[in-house]
Amino acid sequence: MINTSAFIEGLTAYLNTVKEGFSVFYDRAPSKKAFPYGVISGVNESSLGEGYLTSFDLDLWTDDKLPTATEEIEELCDIARNALNNKVLSSAGVYSCHIGYEGRDTTDDREDDISHRRIYFAARIFYN
Repeated sequence: MINTSAFIEGLTAYLNTVKEGFSVFYDRAPSKKAFPYGVISGVNESSLGEGYLTSFDLDLWTDDKLPTATEEIEELCDIARNALNNKVLSSAGVYSCHIGYEGRDTTDDREDDISHRRIYFAARIFYN
Protein backbone atom coordinates (compact mmCIF):
# COMPACT_ATOMS: atom_id res chain seq x y z
CA MET A 1 0.00 0.00 0.00
CA ILE A 2 1.38 3.40 -0.97
CA ASN A 3 2.11 5.62 2.03
CA THR A 4 3.92 8.76 0.87
CA SER A 5 3.28 10.53 4.17
CA ALA A 6 5.21 7.79 6.03
CA PHE A 7 8.20 8.34 3.70
CA ILE A 8 8.05 12.13 4.22
CA GLU A 9 7.76 11.73 8.00
CA GLY A 10 10.73 9.33 8.06
CA LEU A 11 12.81 11.59 5.84
CA THR A 12 12.02 14.67 7.91
CA ALA A 13 12.74 12.87 11.18
CA TYR A 14 16.09 11.61 9.86
CA LEU A 15 17.17 15.04 8.57
CA ASN A 16 16.35 16.59 11.93
CA THR A 17 19.11 14.43 13.45
CA VAL A 18 21.99 15.32 11.10
CA LYS A 19 23.05 18.65 12.67
CA GLU A 20 22.30 20.13 16.05
CA GLY A 21 20.35 23.39 15.79
CA PHE A 22 19.21 22.63 12.24
CA SER A 23 15.52 21.88 11.68
CA VAL A 24 13.82 20.45 8.60
CA PHE A 25 10.14 20.78 7.78
CA TYR A 26 7.82 19.54 5.04
CA ASP A 27 6.22 22.03 2.65
CA ARG A 28 6.90 25.16 4.73
CA ALA A 29 8.70 26.31 7.84
CA PRO A 30 6.90 28.10 10.68
CA SER A 31 6.92 31.85 10.09
CA LYS A 32 8.91 32.59 13.26
CA LYS A 33 11.54 29.84 12.76
CA ALA A 34 15.10 31.03 13.33
CA PHE A 35 17.81 30.27 10.77
CA PRO A 36 19.23 27.90 9.65
CA TYR A 37 16.51 25.51 8.50
CA GLY A 38 15.47 23.34 5.59
CA VAL A 39 12.20 22.55 3.84
CA ILE A 40 11.38 19.42 1.86
CA SER A 41 9.21 20.24 -1.14
CA GLY A 42 8.53 19.33 -4.75
CA VAL A 43 7.74 15.68 -4.03
CA ASN A 44 6.93 13.89 -7.30
CA GLU A 45 6.36 10.17 -7.76
CA SER A 46 6.43 8.02 -10.85
CA SER A 47 5.85 4.29 -11.09
CA LEU A 48 8.73 1.93 -11.76
CA GLY A 49 6.50 -1.09 -12.13
CA GLU A 50 7.98 -2.45 -8.91
CA GLY A 51 8.20 0.52 -6.57
CA TYR A 52 8.31 4.22 -7.22
CA LEU A 53 10.86 6.83 -8.19
CA THR A 54 10.25 9.82 -5.95
CA SER A 55 12.08 13.07 -6.54
CA PHE A 56 12.15 15.83 -3.96
CA ASP A 57 13.85 19.13 -3.25
CA LEU A 58 15.52 20.21 -0.05
CA ASP A 59 15.61 23.99 0.27
CA LEU A 60 18.13 25.35 2.76
CA TRP A 61 18.07 28.84 4.26
CA THR A 62 20.41 30.77 6.49
CA ASP A 63 20.75 34.37 7.64
CA ASP A 64 22.71 36.28 5.00
CA LYS A 65 23.44 39.11 7.46
CA LEU A 66 25.91 36.89 9.31
CA PRO A 67 29.56 37.32 8.29
CA THR A 68 29.82 33.52 7.92
CA ALA A 69 26.59 33.10 5.92
CA THR A 70 28.27 31.76 2.78
CA GLU A 71 30.29 29.21 4.72
CA GLU A 72 27.23 28.18 6.75
CA ILE A 73 24.96 27.60 3.74
CA GLU A 74 27.68 25.64 1.94
CA GLU A 75 28.31 23.55 5.06
CA LEU A 76 24.56 22.80 5.29
CA CYS A 77 24.57 21.70 1.65
CA ASP A 78 27.49 19.37 2.30
CA ILE A 79 25.90 17.97 5.47
CA ALA A 80 22.58 17.31 3.71
CA ARG A 81 24.26 15.77 0.67
CA ASN A 82 26.49 13.53 2.77
CA ALA A 83 23.56 12.53 4.99
CA LEU A 84 21.22 11.59 2.13
CA ASN A 85 23.36 10.37 -0.76
CA ASN A 86 23.19 6.55 -0.78
CA LYS A 87 21.06 6.60 2.38
CA VAL A 88 18.67 3.73 3.00
CA LEU A 89 15.59 4.59 5.06
CA SER A 90 12.82 2.24 6.05
CA SER A 91 9.82 1.82 8.28
CA ALA A 92 9.08 -1.80 9.14
CA GLY A 93 6.03 -3.06 7.29
CA VAL A 94 5.51 0.27 5.50
CA TYR A 95 8.36 1.16 3.09
CA SER A 96 12.05 0.99 2.35
CA CYS A 97 13.98 3.31 0.07
CA HIS A 98 17.37 4.23 -1.30
CA ILE A 99 18.10 7.95 -1.76
CA GLY A 100 20.53 9.45 -4.24
CA TYR A 101 21.85 12.95 -4.84
CA GLU A 102 20.73 14.54 -8.12
CA GLY A 103 22.14 18.08 -8.06
CA ARG A 104 21.90 21.54 -6.55
CA ASP A 105 21.67 25.19 -7.44
CA THR A 106 21.56 28.63 -5.93
CA THR A 107 18.28 30.46 -5.93
CA ASP A 108 17.70 34.16 -6.32
CA ASP A 109 15.54 35.22 -3.41
CA ARG A 110 14.15 38.71 -3.50
CA GLU A 111 15.13 39.25 0.12
CA ASP A 112 18.65 40.53 0.69
CA ASP A 113 19.03 38.99 4.13
CA ILE A 114 18.53 35.32 3.17
CA SER A 115 20.97 32.79 1.69
CA HIS A 116 19.11 30.01 -0.10
CA ARG A 117 20.22 26.80 -1.83
CA ARG A 118 18.15 24.02 -3.35
CA ILE A 119 19.37 20.43 -3.44
CA TYR A 120 17.68 17.74 -5.56
CA PHE A 121 17.36 14.11 -4.55
CA ALA A 122 15.62 11.01 -5.87
CA ALA A 123 14.48 8.00 -3.88
CA ARG A 124 13.56 4.54 -5.08
CA ILE A 125 10.76 3.57 -2.72
CA PHE A 126 9.25 0.16 -2.22
CA TYR A 127 6.03 0.13 -0.22
CA ASN A 128 5.07 -3.04 1.66
